[in-house]
Order: sequence, then C-alpha cells, then structure tokens
Amino acid sequence: MTTRWVPTLRAVATVCAGLVAGLTLAHVLERPGASALDGATWLAVQHTFYGGFGIAGGVAEVVGLLAAGTGGVLARTRWPFVLGTVGFAGTLVAYAVGNAPVNAQVALWTLATLPPEWSVLRDRWETAHAVSAGLALVALVALSWPPPRREQP
Repeated sequence: MTTRWVPTLRAVATVCAGLVAGLTLAHVLERPGASALDGATWLAVQHTFYGGFGIAGGVAEVVGLLAAGTGGVLARTRWPFVLGTVGFAGTLVAYAVGNAPVNAQVALWTLATLPPEWSVLRDRWETAHAVSAGLALVALVALSWPPPRREQP
C-alpha cells in the first residue's frame, strides 16, 4: 500500500466519523425525553427502537478505526489520522465499558423484572453515548480538517 491510498482512507474515516457522531449525538439529544419516561415506557423504547444504531454504529466505528489507523501509518501529515484513531478507539472503549454491559442487562428485562435501579443504568448508558459523541466529534473535526497544500515546484 502506498500513499496514493491516503485520500481514500481519509474519506472513508471521515464518513465513518460523521456517522458515529450523528448516531451518538442522536442519543444525546434524546436524553431529556428519555429521562422523563417511566420505567415501563423506557424499557419498551429500548426493546423497540435501537437495534439499527448498534449495527450501523459498530460497523462505522471499526471501519473508521481501521481506515484512520492505516492512514496514520501511510500519511505524511499524521495528526488528523492519529486524532481520528484515538477518537474511534475511545468510542469503542466507551461502548465496551458503558453501553454493552447495560445493553446486555436491558435485553433480558421484562416489565416484571425491571429492577428498581433501572434509572441508574439508563443514566450510565446515556453518559457513555455522550462520551462517544464527544470522541466521534474529535475524530470528525480532525479528519475533516483541510489537508496541507502541496508546494508547487
């Protein structure tokens, strides 16, 4: 692989960062409404609406991480790719630490088994999305920054 792939890698990583930022920001914007829901309604929403978020976001995080990481190895100007890689890696860590454990529990809950502390787990889930949104925006801004102009001979 040569440096001719760098623009393509940057474009792929940027699109992925935009997708991850959009999905996670959607969760952040939903937070006030979700916080106002009672447990039964919140559980119904969790079991109904979010399947596509995880699939699209997960693929975009992994593809973006690979594209940004590879671009960082090949590019002459590495800082956008390094920040993009850090952003994508951070979103994956936030998911693994904050969202995945809550998702695993919520998937098993029914209205009859909804625990009294469900709102604590809801808030952990929401906070992990806010962290992911911030990290995805770091990646998006870094990867969208205009590349340096080549000097003319």
